[in-house]
Amino acid sequence: MCTTKESQPTKDTHTNCNTDDHHKWNRRSFLQTLGLGGAGATLMMNGIPMAFGQPTPLTTALSSSESGRVLLIIRLQGGNDGLNTIVPIYDYDRYANARPTIRHEMADIHKLSNDFGIPSYLQNAIEPIWEGGCMKVVQGTGYENQNLSHFTGTDNMSRGTDDDLIETGVYGRHFEEIYPDYLLNLPDAPPAVQIGGVGDIMFTGNESNFAFTIANTRQLERIIDSDAFYDVADIPDCTRGSQLKYVRGILNTTLKYSGVIKDAARAQTNTVEFPDTNLGRALSIISKTVKDGMGTCVYMVSLNGFDTHANQPDRHQELLTNISESVTAFYRDLEPTGRDRDVLTMTFSEFGRRVRENGSNGTDHGTAAPMMLFGPALNGNGFIGEHPSLANLTRGGNLRYTTDYIDVYGTVMEEWLCVDPSVINQSIPRPYNKLDLGFSCSSTVRNHDYIVRENFEHTPVYQEERVSVRIDNNFPENYKISLYNIIGQNLGVVFDDTLEPGLHDISITDRFPRLTPGVYIYSINKSNKNYSKKIVINS
Repeated sequence: MCTTKESQPTKDTHTNCNTDDHHKWNRRSFLQTLGLGGAGATLMMNGIPMAFGQPTPLTTALSSSESGRVLLIIRLQGGNDGLNTIVPIYDYDRYANARPTIRHEMADIHKLSNDFGIPSYLQNAIEPIWEGGCMKVVQGTGYENQNLSHFTGTDNMSRGTDDDLIETGVYGRHFEEIYPDYLLNLPDAPPAVQIGGVGDIMFTGNESNFAFTIANTRQLERIIDSDAFYDVADIPDCTRGSQLKYVRGILNTTLKYSGVIKDAARAQTNTVEFPDTNLGRALSIISKTVKDGMGTCVYMVSLNGFDTHANQPDRHQELLTNISESVTAFYRDLEPTGRDRDVLTMTFSEFGRRVRENGSNGTDHGTAAPMMLFGPALNGNGFIGEHPSLANLTRGGNLRYTTDYIDVYGTVMEEWLCVDPSVINQSIPRPYNKLDLGFSCSSTVRNHDYIVRENFEHTPVYQEERVSVRIDNNFPENYKISLYNIIGQNLGVVFDDTLEPGLHDISITDRFPRLTPGVYIYSINKSNKNYSKKIVINS
C-alpha cells in the first residue's frame, strides 16, 4: 500500500502482377516497397501510424512465468532536468547561483530528506508515495562520453551501449536469445505493449522490433473500437501479392492484439479518476489490463516535452505534475486488487540538462540525471548512489555521472523480472553492479531453455543465385530444417540428417528451385528444440 493515512480499412484493389515484381528483391528493397524501410518502421491504418514486430522472447518467457510481475517504463522524452526534479538541498547555494531565474526557492521545496527535495507543487501527489515506502531515486545515472543528441542519446539508453554499429535494443537483443523460435510461435496475448515512442529500439532484435507499438493513447483507443480485418485470401499470386499477404497478416495480428487489450480493458473498471492526459489515459488502460491478468509483462509509455530550452518552469511543472498524479492514480487503482505490489515503474530519459541555465529561461542538453522508481515492491523509500558534484563539472559545464544506468537495467532484470544473470550478460554489453533497490527475486528463473546456442550457430548465407542455411556445430547431431512462408505455412523439409562437426551450407534454393521471390522462414529442429530466422529469396 502506497498511502500513509474511425473508418474501416479499405480493400486493396491492385490485383494485377507487375513485371517489376519479379526483379531481384533484397530485405531493404522489400521493406522500402512496403513503406517499412528503416528502424522502428510504421504502418498506416485508418490514418494511424503503427509499428509492429513479433513479440519478444522476453515477454514470452515472462508471460509463461507465474510471478505475475509487471515492469512499466515511463520514458521522459526530450531530456529531463534532474536538478529541478530532485533538488540538491545540501548544495543549494551552488544550485541557486547557477540558476538565478529558474531555480526553486527554498521556501518552495518539499523536503524528502535533509539533503534532497522536490518542488512543493508535487507534494500532494508524491508525499503519500514517498512516505508509504513506494519511491526510490537512483542518483546521477549516465554513461561515459554521454551523447547530447536526442536520437543518439535515446538509442544509447535503449541499446545499452554507445556503439552506433549496434542496431538492437537491450530487451530485444537479450530475449531474442531465450526463445529462438518466436517467428513461428505467436502468443495469444501481446507480451509487450509500447505506447508512444515509435522508432525506439528498446525492443529491437536482429529480426524485427519486438513490441506491439501504438503512437499514442488516443490512437490505441480508436483502434480498439475497430473490429475490421484485412482480407488475406484475395491476394494476387505474385511477389508483391505475397508481401501484401505478409503485411495484411501483420495488420490482422495487430488488430487481434488490440482486441485482446480491448477485452481485458472492458472486463475491468477504474476505481479512481486518472488525469485527462495521454499519460493518465494510458495508465488507466494499463491498470485495467493488469487487473484482468492479460499477461503482458512489459509496458513502455513515452511522455514528450522535456526538451526545455526555453520557458522551462511552467512546462516542467506541467510535466512533473502529470507524472506524479498519473502514477499516484495508477497505484491507487491497482491497490484494491492487490496487484499494486506486482508492478514496478521505472523512468528514464536520454540525458539530463546543463547545470547553468541559458538565456531563454531554460536549460540546454546535459548529461547525468536521476531515474525514479515507484511501487510498493520497493519496500521503502530512499536514494540510491551518490549525487553528482556541482563543484566538479565536465569541461562543458555538465554533471559527471555517478551511477551507470546499466546497473539499474541489470538489477531490474535480475531482481524484478527474475532473469538468470548469465542470460542478462548476453544482452547487456558490459558488466553491471547489482544495486539494492529494495526487492529481490525469490525464485530466480534458471531454465535450461535459456541456453539456446547449444554447441551450434546458424545464419542465412547468400551466394550468387544460391540461398543457404549455414550451420556451424561442435558435435555430431541430427538437424531437421523445414521451410515456411511468411504466414507460417510449412512448405516442406529442406534437410533431415546428421551433421558432423564443422561448417555446413544447406541449400534452400536447390531443394526448392521455384520459390517466388520474397521473405521466408526456416526452422531448425535439434534436440527437441526449435530455432528459426527469416531468409530472403531474391529470384
